[in-house]
Amino acid sequence: MRLKASQPAPNFVQRDMYERTVSLSQYWGRKVLVSFYRAAVCPLCNLRLRYMIDRYDDFRQRGLEIIAFFESSPEMVRHYLERQRPPFPIIPDVKRVVYAEYGLESSLFGAAKARLLRGPQYREAARYDIGGNFWQNIFQMDGLMGRKPADFLLSADLRIQTAYYGRDAGDFMPFAEIDRFLAARPESLWPDYRRPATPSYRNNPRSGAGFSMPPTPNSGGSTPSYYPQTQSRPDGRRSGDSGWRDNSGR
Repeated sequence: MRLKASQPAPNFVQRDMYERTVSLSQYWGRKVLVSFYRAAVCPLCNLRLRYMIDRYDDFRQRGLEIIAFFESSPEMVRHYLERQRPPFPIIPDVKRVVYAEYGLESSLFGAAKARLLRGPQYREAARYDIGGNFWQNIFQMDGLMGRKPADFLLSADLRIQTAYYGRDAGDFMPFAEIDRFLAARPESLWPDYRRPATPSYRNNPRSGAGFSMPPTPNSGGSTPSYYPQTQSRPDGRRSGDSGWRDNSGR
């Protein structure tokens, strides 16, 4: 079932492609874009991810965090997406657990429509050498072939402000919609959020090109510094508390 504006966003606690824990409740007090893509082999999704990476610094300066889901195994996600060095969490969800929570949809007609009408985007992805080729896009598709993407803009209290369900395999929320969301007056009911120091993947001189890579899998330690730390809620709880629940009962 599709989610609608004003609903609390379903909370999740998942592992990213480097086996680090990511919880939506960590982002309490921040605006968030939660994006759901098709399988990691999809050229259209790789191209969209590239666009998001290019805009990430600007979005973050304007107060937006990004969490991206891919309907693939961790191995396939790393194989196809690590080369783009994404500066925000990428979460593999090949079992479609969170996809189901957010009402993601599938349509083979939508996949065929994208193949027929989005030739320029496929060719652009091929020029950048991202995503799979024609045959890989068929035989290495470990998610649903007909999966359609979706994007959700969340206000600082983690309620859905805009829910965008793609009409075909390459239909994502327009960037103009994200810009309008960021330009609007903050929707927060509690304007005195305590904001911790800005976390980042970046500013590591060893990584090259201005990027600092995430810790390697199984490196141990606590939640990495590039994820939001727990923040105080108006009721005195911390956003990372295990007892946190949103109004939907999750």
